[in-house]
Amino acid sequence: MSNMSRVITFATGKGGTGKTSCAANIAGLAAQAGWRTLLIDLDSQANLGHDLGFSEAEGADNGAHLVNTLVTGGTLTPVLAGVRPNLDVIPGGSKLDDLEDLVLGRQRRGEDGRILLREALAGIAEEYDLIIIDTPPSRRSALVQLALAAARWIVIPTKSDRSSIEGLRVLAEQVAKIREINPEIDVLGAVLFGMGATATARRRFAKEDVRNVLGDADLLCDSVIRHAEAAADDAREKGRLIHELAEVVHNAEPYWKALKEGRRPERIAGSAPALAEDYVLLADELIRRIGAAEEAEAAASAVREAATA
Repeated sequence: MSNMSRVITFATGKGGTGKTSCAANIAGLAAQAGWRTLLIDLDSQANLGHDLGFSEAEGADNGAHLVNTLVTGGTLTPVLAGVRPNLDVIPGGSKLDDLEDLVLGRQRRGEDGRILLREALAGIAEEYDLIIIDTPPSRRSALVQLALAAARWIVIPTKSDRSSIEGLRVLAEQVAKIREINPEIDVLGAVLFGMGATATARRRFAKEDVRNVLGDADLLCDSVIRHAEAAADDAREKGRLIHELAEVVHNAEPYWKALKEGRRPERIAGSAPALAEDYVLLADELIRRIGAAEEAEAAASAVREAATA
């Protein structure tokens, strides 16, 4: 198995489809399950810092380490170690805007700047069971190209509306083009995000859209992330992942106790446990898909070796 075989890029051709939320929560759940996980933020908006609560932490460098490492051709190292048990982070931020010029400048000089992140990750990949990359929403961003060139797998959060499906089509074209330099890249799954509880017809139509765009309806994950705006807003405001927020709901003290003691009770959206279950199911499905692919690759390799013996 290649040391880059568990690099997953969360990407989409359209903003507002839950890309960062999915990346943060899947990384957190994988880490909680015992997988040594590295989370890389390639978005200058740096919303992962809000989701994980490290935006104001010392060492949150606004993307400086990412930029400096790719400029100098070095090896990436975790900037924030132990953000959660088993979870290290390389933050993003406004300094990533410089990477756009770096990649495009190399392209103009006849070099392929898209491989810079892949090269910078190669020396650290073996230290992790899983590397997750969050990307900016721009469909033309050079940063998206960096992430695609480094990835073994793509996970595509999407909504079922027309503009989101068109974004899915744009990303599929980008994936096809990046195979020039990264032939191993493949789609692990498309995930419906922000769905209503009774949107069965929309899911059926989305499955057909995924088949038309990606060529295989089975690439649409069975797991769906429901629409739960209050829980999502609470999580980002408090710097907690959804499953962490759900634990607060489960362990919440009676509101009357806080009032009796003169304290304001902590109010957490009651939809957090259901939303957390969605993310748990999605994390399990994605990990199972990776396992099945690795088993199939191992079996194919064994057949090839037997044929040449």
